[in-house]
Amino acid sequence: MTITEGTNVAVALSPDESALALDLLGRIWVMPADGGVATALTDPMGDARQPAWSPDGSRIGFQAYWDGNYHIWSVGADGSDLRQHTRGRFDHREPHWSPDGGRIVFSSDRGGSYDVWVLVVDGGEPERLTDWPGSEYGPAFSAEGGEIAFAADGDREGIWVLAGAAGPRRVTEAEGELNAPAWSADGGTLTFNSIRAGRSWLHSVPAAGGEVRTLSDEEEDVFPFRAAWTAAGDFYYTGDGLVRRRGVDGGGVRDVPFSATVALERADYERHARDLGAPGPFEVRGIVSPAVSPDGRQVAFSALGDLWIHTIGGDTERLTDDPWVETDPAWSPDGGRLAFASDRDGSLDLYVRDLGPGSTLRVTEGAAATLPAWSPDGSRIAFVGSADGTAVQAVDLATGAVETLRTGLNGAGRPSWSPDGVSVLVSAHSPYSGRFREGVNRALVVPARPLRTADAAATRPAPGDRGHTHDLPAWAGWDPASTAPPLQAADRYLDLPIHGSVGSRAADGPVWSPDGRSLAYVSDGVLWTVAMTPGGDPADAPRRLTNEAADDPTWSGDSRSIVYLSNNRLRRIDALTGAVEDITPRLTWTRAAPAASVLVRAGALFDGRSETLRRNVDIVIEDGVITEVADRDPARTADQVVDARGQVVMPGLIEMHTHGGLADGEALGRLWLSYGVTATRCPACDGYELAEAKEAGASGRRVAPRTFGTGGTIDGSRIYYPNAPALGASAQVELQMGRAAALGHDMIKTYVRLSDPMQRRAIAEAHALGIPVTSHELYPAVAYGADGVEHVRGTSRRGYSTKISQTNGIYADAVDLLAASGMTLTPTIGIYGGYGLLAAENPALFDDPRVPVFFPDAAAGAPVPPDRELARRLVEGMASLPRRVLEGGGRIVMGTDSPLIPRGLSLHAEMEALVRYGQLRPVDVLRATTSESARALGYQDRLGVVAPGALADLIVLDGDPLRDIAATRTVSTVIVEGTVHAVEDLLRRPE
Repeated sequence: MTITEGTNVAVALSPDESALALDLLGRIWVMPADGGVATALTDPMGDARQPAWSPDGSRIGFQAYWDGNYHIWSVGADGSDLRQHTRGRFDHREPHWSPDGGRIVFSSDRGGSYDVWVLVVDGGEPERLTDWPGSEYGPAFSAEGGEIAFAADGDREGIWVLAGAAGPRRVTEAEGELNAPAWSADGGTLTFNSIRAGRSWLHSVPAAGGEVRTLSDEEEDVFPFRAAWTAAGDFYYTGDGLVRRRGVDGGGVRDVPFSATVALERADYERHARDLGAPGPFEVRGIVSPAVSPDGRQVAFSALGDLWIHTIGGDTERLTDDPWVETDPAWSPDGGRLAFASDRDGSLDLYVRDLGPGSTLRVTEGAAATLPAWSPDGSRIAFVGSADGTAVQAVDLATGAVETLRTGLNGAGRPSWSPDGVSVLVSAHSPYSGRFREGVNRALVVPARPLRTADAAATRPAPGDRGHTHDLPAWAGWDPASTAPPLQAADRYLDLPIHGSVGSRAADGPVWSPDGRSLAYVSDGVLWTVAMTPGGDPADAPRRLTNEAADDPTWSGDSRSIVYLSNNRLRRIDALTGAVEDITPRLTWTRAAPAASVLVRAGALFDGRSETLRRNVDIVIEDGVITEVADRDPARTADQVVDARGQVVMPGLIEMHTHGGLADGEALGRLWLSYGVTATRCPACDGYELAEAKEAGASGRRVAPRTFGTGGTIDGSRIYYPNAPALGASAQVELQMGRAAALGHDMIKTYVRLSDPMQRRAIAEAHALGIPVTSHELYPAVAYGADGVEHVRGTSRRGYSTKISQTNGIYADAVDLLAASGMTLTPTIGIYGGYGLLAAENPALFDDPRVPVFFPDAAAGAPVPPDRELARRLVEGMASLPRRVLEGGGRIVMGTDSPLIPRGLSLHAEMEALVRYGQLRPVDVLRATTSESARALGYQDRLGVVAPGALADLIVLDGDPLRDIAATRTVSTVIVEGTVHAVEDLLRRPE
């Protein structure tokens, strides 16, 4: 493919002004300064960005990501002699050479926040030049080398100049997010970028300070990178997908054409698909949150929607038998009681079951409680509370009082009590800086009694989340809160390896042994222990216990053995000898039997593919499968008849990007079905809970749609979300693929900090298993076979997208790569402003009997834009990508990233927004939500269509969705594999 437009491309001018370097598609290229064919200097795997020429023109410096962190590299101007200048586990970005060629200035988080650093090219340790509370970034040497300009955020936001002994001076406090200062050749002027009010501008200001001038046009989409000045006083920059040149006064703009050719080598592979109709019996794979009893003889766990107790070497007893969710069992220290989380009374709360008489007591109310852990004396239970898992709390069993021990933890892991009961230990997220949100999970010790306000003073400022929110208006739906709260005075991190993650903020540790002498936790995909001092600190280096994948470790009461999950097996290991035994319970499930025969008499039919409705149709269903789609025959009958003669029948809707798990309770399945969603795909879930959801739904234990998805995202050494394995080495990809195969994942999702070489390996290994791969990344993933792209925008490790500009500009590189490759695009424009705009312009979205049942606060919580004209422009820009991809012959599927916005409602809003703001035809949106999504799942003839041989997943509507896409909200009846549900019944909790 030949690329002639680029998204967020940076450019640099050679010292002799004969050539330009640019960073198109994550590679460094050179081309003539007056335009022409670009030649690649780096390979596709380095995510190489932001070029800068050495002053003698012999080399080009840049940042690159070959090893999973951004480092400063340089390459000869002819592509030879590639050199790495920084190393280690910190990021180093935005290089710029000193005029004498002996130093490179750059920004880095190696000091705990983003600061300006300088290194000597020939060697030596980098020197820190700034150390402010916020971030300082985008540095550039002046022409004579005595000064360095940079941008800063936070309390010192502005463009600054470091002037040696004179110290820093602020040149301007121009409004908006500021980026990329660049010096004129004579050193008298600085250009810089600002992003504000949905626009991106190029400005100039005297280097000594003074009046700010705007150089770019009002409608121009300027990319946020350094301009490149000529000796004559004009400059090159990038915007609108192009390289441009302007005069010093902003006039005389002209485009500099370029072309760059890349190859797409996408190999076919054989997809593995489940037999969605096989009756079973099947081995249970969804064993969730196991807990070994103090005597080491029994293991409690959740499966098939209920609690179970397995006697090791013996039988398995079902402890509960009801439609509610019960999960996260925890044994009392004496082994006589079991705490667990359940939604049996309408909200997720903690219950305690006395295993003697079998009585059960509710101990919290409205706490959104998960992951309980008993105190050593059995008097209190710590748990993770609040709907978003941000708080660690404890309930006193004698009084019922709930105390909050810690808040704001971005998904804390299961608490583990210190043996003396004085503190609890959790896996907590620790970001590297406030400029980007990713970090590692560390073992955080929190006092087991809440601190007085005076004692809880912050010892460091809360970092921001600019890596996710800085390019979005606040109303777009993202919470711009910090990635982590201030570290409180009495909190402390354990001194474990700081660049590796301890647990994944789930149920995989750290877990204190009952005798206090050891911790167990999962890191790099395997099980570790570390000896502890009596004072509660690591006494030695961690010791690796397993080579196989491990999850959810739980100690026996004698502190000698650990029970853990390894893919679809339950294992026990002797912590001293390392001897491992398999203790997996023998548990099976069978598929629920559908109605023998069903006849749907449809007034009209949309079959998932056609441009028009077919009128007066009979749909015959036998054993959950469509056997005939025929013209109306009044004499035809069946065991059950659905009279839809005045209605429209179509395939059930497929939601291709949603998240959630057992904490969402039994109501989640009814919610989905009530909105006509008969299949969901989760591109990042707890893998064991995902397996449980498949089995509970298919067996009829819970009313639910079909479930597809994967476990935690496969990410690099830095992570953000809970349940994301942090991979420190490429060998761990194999562990993740083994888990995917064992648990029956339907897809793999790689995430933003995974390096391109590791992503390439993940794609190859997943495809060898017949499993598709999706991610946020476009190139080079598109070149070596990735199957899908999530989000038009989406988080990026770069701080800016490679698919869309900061002001929602769409350019031909993204469009052409998506269209030509056949990758699916899941737009999710709702979470980036589409949902809030639609809610403001069509409040009837909330005039619906499902809203007060499932999310009564949805209307009040919708992120309404304060400037509707600006919001519409931004959303329309974003929504143009799916339309252009379809026009180019590409593929679109439908998903929403719920529950960031309400599930079910979000899918209908996404469909309507793409029609209203993206000018997609209703039929294109309907196909994307039915047959195209089914094709992406690998079930193109079984799901998403109404045809003989397809599974009978259907919905009945009161309106014509081909005329008005909002008619998809008028669902009255839902059929899943031949089982008929009236929507009014789905709104009621089971008896």
